[in-house]
Amino acid sequence: MDKLQGYLKMLRIKDWIKFYPLFPLAGAFLAAGVAPDLITVFVLFFFITGYGFVINNLFDAEIDRKHSGKAKTGKNPLADNVLSKGEVIAMCVVLAGVPLAASLFISLPGFLCTLLCIIALTLYSAPPARLKDRFAADIICHGLMFGGFPFLAGYALAGGGIPEIFSLAAVAAFVCTLVCCEALIAHEITDYHEDVGTTYTTVVGIGLQNGVLVLGIIAFFSLVAFELMAWKFALPIIANVVIFVFLIIYPLYSCREMLMPAIGKKFLKLKNSHQSRER
Repeated sequence: MDKLQGYLKMLRIKDWIKFYPLFPLAGAFLAAGVAPDLITVFVLFFFITGYGFVINNLFDAEIDRKHSGKAKTGKNPLADNVLSKGEVIAMCVVLAGVPLAASLFISLPGFLCTLLCIIALTLYSAPPARLKDRFAADIICHGLMFGGFPFLAGYALAGGGIPEIFSLAAVAAFVCTLVCCEALIAHEITDYHEDVGTTYTTVVGIGLQNGVLVLGIIAFFSLVAFELMAWKFALPIIANVVIFVFLIIYPLYSCREMLMPAIGKKFLKLKNSHQSRER
């Protein structure tokens, strides 16, 4: 029973199930609309996204043992000695092998895009590349491996093939990449105090305030890129409004753990200042 729970925890499904499947599904929807291909893409990217988190846990085990926040949540069963290194490697082989084999059966473009996703997920965590420890490369790789490449893979697996460079699918993949760049920056901002002295991230390198500034800049460019795409390809107004609002709310929501205390302190300071004037 402990082993089974360890395997499930290793996948860290709760960390990604509400967000990261959106990108391959969006690509599949653009290519095929509401079709059975959506189910196929979801299942394949359940494996692929799970692979990304498992291989990250595999190579972060020593770091996670020193990370008080992660140690309390028990997100890494390898670090907690619930699973062995061999068992985790076997998980990686299955999680990467199944979607690769299935995508090759579906289409060559789908296989190539799926392979790109798995390569990026591997380079992000595994040495000697370990892009997650390299300045700016961590953000770019995260954007591609969870945003741009999955969108293109979903598009190709649903029959869309490889899109032309300035097509709707290619521009949409770029916007997805920016959003997933934001996702990592927000995560690094939230974990900043835990990461300092434990591990290196771009936000640790540039400082917390600069990290917030970079998040704001990328969020701004995602809005600009999306609106240019909406204008160029005449997206329906409802889709335009919904996605525009999402692009504004998402970075704020991602940093809520840091923003809410800051807003609370600001409100309290203003309230005390107002009360002082009344006296």
